[in-house]
Amino acid sequence: MIFNTFVGSLEDLDRCARVANLGEVLLEPFLLARQGKLTAPEVFFLAEEAKKRGLRPVLVWDILMTEGVMMQIVDRLCDWDLLNFAAIRVCDPGAAEWLIVHYPQLPIQLIVETGNHNFEALTGWCELFAGCLERLILSIEIPENKLIKYCQKLPVPCEVLGVGRILLFYSPRSLLAEHISEENNQGFLEVKARAEENGDRPLPAVETHHGTFLFLDKDWFILDQLEGLQKAGLHTLRLDLRHFGKNGNLAPDIDQICEQIFTDPVTLKNHWQTEARSPFFKANRTTSIFSRMKSKSKISHYRNDLCVAEALGGESGKYIVFQVLRPFDISEINQVVIPTGEKVNIPETVTFKNLQGYPITKGDRDQIIITNWIKKVTPGSLILRN
Repeated sequence: MIFNTFVGSLEDLDRCARVANLGEVLLEPFLLARQGKLTAPEVFFLAEEAKKRGLRPVLVWDILMTEGVMMQIVDRLCDWDLLNFAAIRVCDPGAAEWLIVHYPQLPIQLIVETGNHNFEALTGWCELFAGCLERLILSIEIPENKLIKYCQKLPVPCEVLGVGRILLFYSPRSLLAEHISEENNQGFLEVKARAEENGDRPLPAVETHHGTFLFLDKDWFILDQLEGLQKAGLHTLRLDLRHFGKNGNLAPDIDQICEQIFTDPVTLKNHWQTEARSPFFKANRTTSIFSRMKSKSKISHYRNDLCVAEALGGESGKYIVFQVLRPFDISEINQVVIPTGEKVNIPETVTFKNLQGYPITKGDRDQIIITNWIKKVTPGSLILRN
């Protein structure tokens, strides 16, 4: 397993060259990279200096483009000798196709961090760009067990983020200030954004020529959990320190960090500059709701003359809202069947009220009624007649 990182200066390159496992550096030009700050001359200069230090320079071209924008960019790339780079990292399939046609000898590193979480989609990209694809850059939203499977079974090497910011939102629009023009090629606005409903938790936001980014206030960090991925054959671990950079340096203390990854990663995490987490790594619960959605079929046979009301919603610990399906007297009911099929007794202390807040003794068809909170009752639960 090797490391790579973003660089922006000779000092960054010198620090990277001191790390035995760091064999590759990522160069972000303002023209092609979403968070790029480097001019074309700076990119080519750093690429040459990287090669002198035994490092592979990789050009980052990660913007998504309309056809018109892409035509403008490829016209300008005619003046660039892309063979100065060891590989090109792209996100837009159109950019990958252009490279295959014009630079078939250049390896492509494909960024598939968004919307490509299943094995079939990833193998599809491998087949589409077979022969030119050097690596897949996978999403942090894929849990460890699947990452291990992908590293073992995909036909190309894989890369994941080891440490760095967690992107919450991206828009190609300028949302923080007037549009940053290309003439101001160092334009890079960083602020703290606050939401009205959660104003005590400011989130980092960045705006560049290519759009606006909102990040979580905690960093992604799996440097203390690498054993499984390393055994599975993970090829590259990316260390993204750009948000700690100053004065043109994008990889501060990269040499010390890499050394500590092997000697004491737990202490490294405990002393990280921001709070660090790995929210998706051990478990991905984004599909946990599916079983609850499917479970409604378990109680479909209760939807008969004995079913008198259905739970629409509520607020945990406070109340539940029901819609009456059939007229009934309160004295006739004492049970609710929840979506899992379990029957829950209605406590004697529960009061049934109408929308005006008055207690009722019976329910009329299509009436909305409100009760106290009943534990375990969720939307879709059914009140049954005795």
